[in-house]
Amino acid sequence: MGREAEGHALWRGASGAVKALLESDGIILRGALRAKLPRAGLAEWRVQGEDLCLRSGGEALVLTLGAKEAAAWVKALEKPLPSLAAKLGVSAASRAWVIGGPAPEEIAVAVAGASVPGPEGAAVIVAVLTGPEDLEAALAAGQAAGLRVWCVHGKGKGAAVPEAAVRAAFRAAGWMDIKASAVSEGFSATLYRPPVG
Repeated sequence: MGREAEGHALWRGASGAVKALLESDGIILRGALRAKLPRAGLAEWRVQGEDLCLRSGGEALVLTLGAKEAAAWVKALEKPLPSLAAKLGVSAASRAWVIGGPAPEEIAVAVAGASVPGPEGAAVIVAVLTGPEDLEAALAAGQAAGLRVWCVHGKGKGAAVPEAAVRAAFRAAGWMDIKASAVSEGFSATLYRPPVG
């Protein structure tokens, strides 16, 4: 989705100037009103004059964005969200070699029927990082197979392998992070490509 707009918000009896971001996992409000509104709780969106009117968790939200921008947000909200498998580029025609683990349920569902037991026939590696040894194995597997690697890691301070550690290890080896995807409340994934040349 990835839309961003400056405007005015009215929500939960408060109002003020905001920067509103429409992401695949919901709406983020910054400015006078601050909130993260999960996509699953958004409903009944429509344009009313200059406003985008919708409900979030059953509560009314009005974003004054201008008629044209409000219509663009409605159009974006109406598009079905891509599945995690689609975000990862995993399908029966583009299989994944899953290493590390154990995989969060969302990853297990995304690769179901589209995984292979080794690098042969794999289009990408999905590495579930539960400790430093998984990080080392992910980098080694990517280097040996010459495949892109999705590193699935925990979010926040309590992550077994923080995102910064993943980035540092892969970049030190010449790899580049080229894409990121939310996996769940507790996990995120970052795609790394091998060094060019």
